[in-house]
Amino acid sequence: MKRISTKPTVYLIDGSNFSRSFWDRRQGGKPDALESEFLNWLDEVSRLKTLRASCFRVIFDGGFRQIKIVPNPSINIYFSDAEPADDLLLERGYFMFVEGVRCIIVSSDGEIRRKAAAEHIMSMPCDAFFRLCNGELEKC
Repeated sequence: MKRISTKPTVYLIDGSNFSRSFWDRRQGGKPDALESEFLNWLDEVSRLKTLRASCFRVIFDGGFRQIKIVPNPSINIYFSDAEPADDLLLERGYFMFVEGVRCIIVSSDGEIRRKAAAEHIMSMPCDAFFRLCNGELEKC
């Protein structure tokens, strides 16, 4: 993928995987700080002209915890509780595929991406999504 699509898309994001991928050095590696920094970045991304018609569903591993973020109607945050976040990503992706909703699972977990492909669900690695979005942010 060379650019972010302007088509309305639901991005199902592996939040724990993504937040640990790019923000582990900036805040000393504390999970709460990493998650907040990731969500602040996603807030900026969601306001890009190319992504205004899209929404972002971020699924974090584990139980509910307070995360500092500016409220944004385009971003929904979920916690997997006792269930693996991977299962929730795939379940929601499959449901959307069956319902005809354009969605993309964003995760660097190769197993999730293989399972998604087997079900004809689009996916992309976190680094590709990060790079494409940052490219759009730089144009602003």
